[in-house]
Amino acid sequence: MKVLHSYLKKNLKIYLLFCSFIIIFFTMFYLYDIPREVLYYSGLLCFTLAIIVSVIDFNNYKKSFSALHFLKDNLINDLDKLPISLDIRVQYYQKIIIRLFNELEKTIEENREKQTQLIDYYSMWVHQIKTPIAAIHFILDNGEHDNYMLEQELFKIECYVEMVLTYIRLGSENTDYVFEKVELSEIAREILKKYASLFINKKLTLNFVPQETFVITDKKWFSFALEQIISNAIKYTPRGSIVKIVLEENKITITDNGIGIKEEDLPRIFEQGFTGFNGRYEKKSSGIGLYLCKKILDNLEHTIKITSKTGIGTTVEIEFPQNYNYRE
Repeated sequence: MKVLHSYLKKNLKIYLLFCSFIIIFFTMFYLYDIPREVLYYSGLLCFTLAIIVSVIDFNNYKKSFSALHFLKDNLINDLDKLPISLDIRVQYYQKIIIRLFNELEKTIEENREKQTQLIDYYSMWVHQIKTPIAAIHFILDNGEHDNYMLEQELFKIECYVEMVLTYIRLGSENTDYVFEKVELSEIAREILKKYASLFINKKLTLNFVPQETFVITDKKWFSFALEQIISNAIKYTPRGSIVKIVLEENKITITDNGIGIKEEDLPRIFEQGFTGFNGRYEKKSSGIGLYLCKKILDNLEHTIKITSKTGIGTTVEIEFPQNYNYRE
């Protein structure tokens, strides 16, 4: 009854128009005094034809309704079973449904990929952070507490925690950037002070001459990006080597004479999870640091360029837009 009521409501105007034609038809026959047999037979023929067409049309309407009713709960699996319609409006509705379904599938796939990446990163992160925790337990179990070693392992834990927090914040839609005029040498000094113990431990020579260079950036986010570059320079530079930091009007350059990066790895170093030959060989890389660094710098509209040769060293250049630079 629901389908019949819907069908009659949908075709109400047509039936009213048909009745109007019948009334006009009978009126004209009556006025022109046409024999009643002709009137009755022609009217009966028209009515019978209308009933036949209506029954056929109603059956098609009912089949279409049944198909749509089924698809209501099975749309994802049976989208190709949308009922065929000659109504151009219905055809456009179906195109809209298919378009929305494709967009939904794309969104689901993107979210699934993000979820997979998140799980992979957290799995790797847990594995990494367990190493310094195990080292701390080992130091404490030995009885002789080496405060310097404890501080080193705690520092590693702090870095890992900071990285995972940055990873989460960067993926949030509510990430806020506060752009202001900052002094590059001040940011560099703060990071170098933080990593001073690692420079000393590896007996690295630091070549850095502070000079007043002002740029427009977000201090917190840029500091994290620069910290990843300096941390990598320390990590992949042999004991007793040199790390050089040069400040220019619209650029900061970090150079080391470490193990370098293989030429075939260079195009992929900013990919999430990519560790390359060095990461697999040294077993120190998470494949997330440079990815976060590149993403942050892109969001800040800064550019980063890395050049490297195996066995010679690596140079990282971070440039700022010319019109955003200040030098005092």
